[in-house]
Amino acid sequence: MFETIRWRCHVRVSDRRGAERVVGQLVARLDRTMRIESYERYWKYPELAELRLTSPLESVSPDAVLLTVLQSAWRIATPWGLGAPGSDGEFDGVASVDIGSRFAVPGVEWMEFYVTDRR
Repeated sequence: MFETIRWRCHVRVSDRRGAERVVGQLVARLDRTMRIESYERYWKYPELAELRLTSPLESVSPDAVLLTVLQSAWRIATPWGLGAPGSDGEFDGVASVDIGSRFAVPGVEWMEFYVTDRR
C-alpha cells in the first residue's frame, strides 16, 4: 500500500518561520496536508533552506497513485521531470527553476517527490 508522498524542496527563506509560511501556501494549493519532517540550511547555497515534507496518500493501486501524485504535483509546479518507475512500484519527479519550472508558491526554487509502497 502506498501511504506517503515524500517531498524535498529548496526554498528561499530566512528562517523556519518563513519555511512554515511557504509550506502553508503549498498546503493551500494541494488537496492534502503536508508535515515538515526537517528544516535545515542548504549546505551548497546557504540562502536556501532544505525542507523534507510528507503528505498522506493511502492508496493501493500504482495507477491511481501515479495519477493522484501527479495531480498534486501539478498544483505546485509545471513542468516536472519524471524518473522511470522502479521495480517495487516506486517513482519520483523533480521540478526546478533552473530547468524552466514555474512554481505556484513564491520562494520555492527546487522540489522533488518520491513515492514507494515499501515501508
